[in-house]
Formats: sequence, C-alpha cells, structure tokens
Amino acid sequence: MYKIISNSLWLFSDRILKMLIALVVGIWIVRYFGPEYFGKFNYVTACLTFSAACIPLGTESILVSELVKKEKEAIVILSTAFVLYIFSGILFTSLSVVFVLLTKVNDNDIFNIVFILSIPFVLRGFTVPRLFFESQLLVKKIVIIENTIVLIFALIRVYLLYFEYPFLSFIWSFAFESILSSLGIFLYFKLTEGRISPSKFSVTYAKEVVFVSFPLLLSAITTILYMKVDQIMIGNIMGDKELGIYSVAVRISELWYFIPMAISTSFFPHLIKLYNENVERYWFELKKLHVILFSISLIVALSVQFFADLGVFILYGEEYSQAAKVLKINIWAGLFVFLGVAGSNHLVISKAQNILFYKGLFGLMTNLILNYIMIPKFGLFGAAIATLISQLFASSLFLIFRGSTFGLFLLQVETLKLWKWLSYFNRL
Repeated sequence: MYKIISNSLWLFSDRILKMLIALVVGIWIVRYFGPEYFGKFNYVTACLTFSAACIPLGTESILVSELVKKEKEAIVILSTAFVLYIFSGILFTSLSVVFVLLTKVNDNDIFNIVFILSIPFVLRGFTVPRLFFESQLLVKKIVIIENTIVLIFALIRVYLLYFEYPFLSFIWSFAFESILSSLGIFLYFKLTEGRISPSKFSVTYAKEVVFVSFPLLLSAITTILYMKVDQIMIGNIMGDKELGIYSVAVRISELWYFIPMAISTSFFPHLIKLYNENVERYWFELKKLHVILFSISLIVALSVQFFADLGVFILYGEEYSQAAKVLKINIWAGLFVFLGVAGSNHLVISKAQNILFYKGLFGLMTNLILNYIMIPKFGLFGAAIATLISQLFASSLFLIFRGSTFGLFLLQVETLKLWKWLSYFNRL
C-alpha cells in the first residue's frame, strides 16, 4: 500500500504542477487568444484527441499487466508496442487531420494548427517506456523529466505572452513540449533500463496483444467520441467563438480528471495481484477505490457551485463569463467519470474488456442524440446537459442491463452510502 500511495502522490504532484501552470500561464493564454481563436484551437485538439485515444490500440492497461507478470520479457513487450504505436500513430493522426480539413474548409488558422499539433501524435511510440515505469510503480522518474520540460516551456510561453508573439508561436510551443517530453522519457529508459529496438519486434506477440485489446480500442474510440462530440458539434453548429466559451467550462471540469487516472493507475498492479490471490480482499480494495474517487468528485462538484461565477470572471474575464453557468452543469458529470474509471479497472482485470466498448457505444449514441436535439434549442447549456446525462447512462445505468456487470452497479450503489466511508478510510 505504501508504494501505491507514494506512486499516487508523484502522479498528483505531476498533475498539480501542470494544473498550477494552467491556472497561471494557461489562463493568460486563453485570455490572449480570445474566444474565437481559443475555439479554433480546441476544435483541432478535440479532433486530435481521437488519435490520442486510438494510437495505443487499447493495449496500455494490457501491457502494464503483462509487464507486471513477465518482467523478464519487458524489452520484447516494449519494442513490440513501440513499432505498433508508430504505425498506428501515422494512421490515426492522418484520419484526424483529414476530418479537420474536410469540416473546416478554407480556414487557414485551422490548417496551420492541425499541421503543427499532429506532429507529436505521429511520434507517440516514444512514450512506450512510461508503461514500464507504471508497472514498476516508478512514476517518480518520469514525473521529474516531464515536470522539468513543463517548467521550461511555461517560461518560454511567458516570454511569448509578454512580447505578444503571434498565435502560431504558442501552437509550436505545445508541439515541441510534447515531443521533448516523449523523447526525454525514451532516452532515460534507454540509459537506465534497456534498449527498445524495432529488431526485437515480435509478430506473434503483436497479434496476440492487439487481438486481446481490440475491445479496449473500440471502447477508447467510442468513449473519446462521446466525450468530445459536443465540442465538435458546437464548433460546426454554433461557431468558433461559442466553442471557445464552452471549452473553458470543459477545461475546468476535466482539470480534475487526472485524479481518478492517477489513483487508478497506482491501484491497478495491486488489484491484479489480489484478483488472483484473495478475492474477498480484492473486492474490498475495489470498493475502497470507488469510495475514494467518488468522495473527491463530490467535493469538487459542490465547491464549483459556490465559486464558479466569481472564479471564471476573475480568471478568464467578462468575455468568458457565460462559461460559469455551463461549468455548474458540466462538473456533475465528473461523479460518473470517476466511478467509470474505477469500474474499468475491474473490467480489464476480469478480462471483460468487450463491455467497455458497449459502455462507450451506449454513451456515444446517447450523447449524439441528445446533442443533436439540445444544442439547437438550448445552445451551450444543452450540450452540458447532454454530457451529464450520457455520462450517467454510460458509467452507471448501463451496468444494470448485463448480468455480468450488475455486481459492479451494486458496488456503485454501496459507494453512495456515505456512513460507511469511514470504514474504508480507516484501512488506508
């Protein structure tokens, strides 16, 4: 448990530093861009997020599990993943770029943004060593590398802001930061742990891991689509300025999503071992994970109701004031996002990855239908309500309809019993 807590704290420190930089430099950039240019930027990033979700082919959690079980085969596993990610990076990034160019014809700003920001996605294979460090609960090392690069580029952006450099200078800075972060982790692994080489690529293992993880890939595609479809639809239906305002609310809402990912990532190797050794203890630890994540999400959601209006006005200015009302709705979706992340651990460990796809598809269809109906009628607020309802359906209500997931739904219900929380926190 000590290693889990230590690992989580390092992941937290990583995200907290980035959050602080986002609150200082990031907000300055948002105000500097203005709603229209910030909307253009977010339209591109929403589309490229599709690439980010697809490039790993759904293999990340599978590979971490394999690295825990097969430490001696780590180089073969990582080399195979490296080659797979390079090829998938080229494929999925190209698809995202084509979609952006087809939906935003004759927009030179959009063309330049998507060209620049697509470069790091093609090089996604260089992030593979992160999986090894996660499997060994050694994220401290990569956090130090990443945070050093983040701080350097934060200072570069302050310089760009102070001297009022053009819009595209900031886009290039985002691209270079991502590229150097990936290369830094890759080189550190090479110097300390071993050499990842395409020559150690295993066709047999590649086929095996892609086959096993294919449901997770489908899940990643559907999940990212239903999480980003509102922004894409707003950009096409209402325009870049409205998307810029909406994106501020989404950015604040999603600012907290690193929490379930950090904690779940640290719990994952621990849960894998317990699942095979002590089932009763496994379910207790899984409940504990749900309680921890839900309690954090509830505190965040309640806090936002009190501070959203003043906070958005002070941080982003009058131009973005409408984002506060959207934020008050959108933040509640986080409750179901946190529960969904916790439950996904169990589905992966119990080899029920295909259910993640059906969950994502269910959420995507719900979100598409609701956004199609509600955006023309209620604008940005309709999109926020659609997101909240679709998250409820995908993360919780979907579990009712399948016998194999009903137990996970009951566990979520148990999580709502606040009077039992103390028993879980006492055993941390």
